[in-house]
Amino acid sequence: MNFGKSSAKSTLIQVVIVFLVIASLIFYNISTIDYLYKSGEISKIGLIINGIIFGMFFIGMLRIVMVLFRYINEHGVLLQLTQYLKENAKEPTARLPKDSIAVNRYNAVKWVSQLGAPVNQEALAASANAYENSRLTLIRFVHSTLILAGVFGTVVSLSMALIGAAGLLNSPEGVKEMGTIIHGMSSALSSTITAIICFFIFAYFYLRLNDARVQVLTYIEDMTSMYLIPKISHSEEGMIRQVTDLTIALNNVANKLLMVEEQFIHAGDKLQLAVNDLHGQINSASISDIKDLIRKGFHLSEPEYDTVAPKTAVALEGNPEVLNIDKTFEIELNKTNR
Repeated sequence: MNFGKSSAKSTLIQVVIVFLVIASLIFYNISTIDYLYKSGEISKIGLIINGIIFGMFFIGMLRIVMVLFRYINEHGVLLQLTQYLKENAKEPTARLPKDSIAVNRYNAVKWVSQLGAPVNQEALAASANAYENSRLTLIRFVHSTLILAGVFGTVVSLSMALIGAAGLLNSPEGVKEMGTIIHGMSSALSSTITAIICFFIFAYFYLRLNDARVQVLTYIEDMTSMYLIPKISHSEEGMIRQVTDLTIALNNVANKLLMVEEQFIHAGDKLQLAVNDLHGQINSASISDIKDLIRKGFHLSEPEYDTVAPKTAVALEGNPEVLNIDKTFEIELNKTNR
C-alpha cells in the first residue's frame, strides 16, 4: 500500500509561504501600518487589545507548526514500520521512537494478541483520536476566542467613544471628549481589522491541521488492518481461513505424492524387466561357454556333443565326482597347451 505524501508537510510549506507574503506586505506598506497603529489615534486600551490578538495568533500558529512537525515525523515512522512489517523483521519497533502513534498501536495490538483476546480496532481508533484531540486544546481555544477578542476590542473601543460623546454633549466646548471619540472609533476599527485578518489566516491553517491529523490517523488504521492484525493477531475468521488454505495445500501435496508413487512403480517395473533380460543373457552365455569347454576337453565333434552333452549333463547332475573330473580336465588341458 502506498501511503502517499504527507499533508502536514505541504501545510507547513504553506505556512512559510503565507508568512513570507505577510512580511513582504508589511515591508512595502510599513507607512500605512505605522499610521494605523502608531499615529496616536488609537488609545492605550486599543493597543493592548491588538497586542492580545496578535499574541494569541502567534502562539496558536507556533503550536500549529509544532504539531505539523510532529505529524511529519509520525508519517515517516509509519512508513518505516510498514516497511519493516513487509520484510518480516523480528523487532520492527526496535529502531523507532517509542512515543509515536504507530509504535504505540503496534505495542497495543501485540499485547492484546499475547493475552489471547480479539483486537478491537474501533476502540483503538477512538482512543487514538481522543488522544490527538487532547493535544490540540490550545489551538482550538485560540480558534474559538480569536474572533471574540476582536469583537471584545470593538465593543470596548465603541464604549470609550460613547463615553467621549456623552462628555461632549455635557460640555460642547470640550476638545478632550472629541479626542476620546476619535480614539475609540480608531481602536474599534483597528481591533476589528486585526482580529478578522488573524482569524482568517488561523482558521485556514487550523482546518489544514485537522486534515493532516485525519490523514495520519487514517494511515494508522490502514496499517493496523492490513499489516498488524494479519501478522500479529489471530482472529477466528483468520484461523478458519488459514486452516482452509492448509487443507488445500495438503491435498495438492497428496496428489503430487500419488503421481510420484505411480512414477516410481512404473520405473520399478522397467528396472525389473531390465534385470530379467540381463539375467537371461548371463545364463545363456555361461551355458554356451560350458558346452565349448566340454567339447574341447573330450575332443568331441559338435554332433556328438549335441547328443552326448545332455546325457552327460544328466549323469553328472548331483555326482560328487564332478569336481574331480573338472580338475583333471583342467590339468590335461594345460599339458596340451604346453
